[in-house]
Amino acid sequence: MAGLRERKKAAARKRILDCAARMFREDGYEASRIEDIAAAAELSVATFYNYFGSKADLLLAAVLEETAMVIASVEECIAAPEPTLEQAFGAIIATYFGKSFQYSSREVWRMALARTLLDPEAEFSQRYIEIDCELSDQLCRFLAEMQRCGLVREGADTGPAGRLLFNNVNMNFIEFMRSSAMTAEQVRNKVMAESAPVLSLLAA
Repeated sequence: MAGLRERKKAAARKRILDCAARMFREDGYEASRIEDIAAAAELSVATFYNYFGSKADLLLAAVLEETAMVIASVEECIAAPEPTLEQAFGAIIATYFGKSFQYSSREVWRMALARTLLDPEAEFSQRYIEIDCELSDQLCRFLAEMQRCGLVREGADTGPAGRLLFNNVNMNFIEFMRSSAMTAEQVRNKVMAESAPVLSLLAA
């Protein structure tokens, strides 16, 4: 019985999140009201607050949901790497800019980043920073695994190199968020071009 209750709660939470993500994409974050999100999820406003304390909580949940999908997909890239370091890294970059903005939108990410700048000590901001750390650590593990597979030369310090590559990815991600005209293909090509010197130094 408890298992069924938990599944129902998880399904209701997912329904709220899916409706919110769709409305954020279509109507914009500011224009999306909790009352409308609850109605779209076929729940009362009171029930909505059993799952999320505010619209900002929904914003964070949308970012976390999308990040979880990205991290899982990158793990698949690490587990079955391409034959060269550049190709393996390229598969990860394709995942970053292919999976991101499928569940949420550029506006959602813009709002999330803006909130971290406006209130850096808030719980929301701290969790957003943790997301960046998780992604950075994953790139470091990617390079370490590529070193184990013989695609990264022995003796290369994969920790600092992974963080350097992630910082470049992150800066281009921010540029991609700011520019509605930039396409995913353009930002992928830019990241690969700027990362090429580092990858060349690392390659076995």
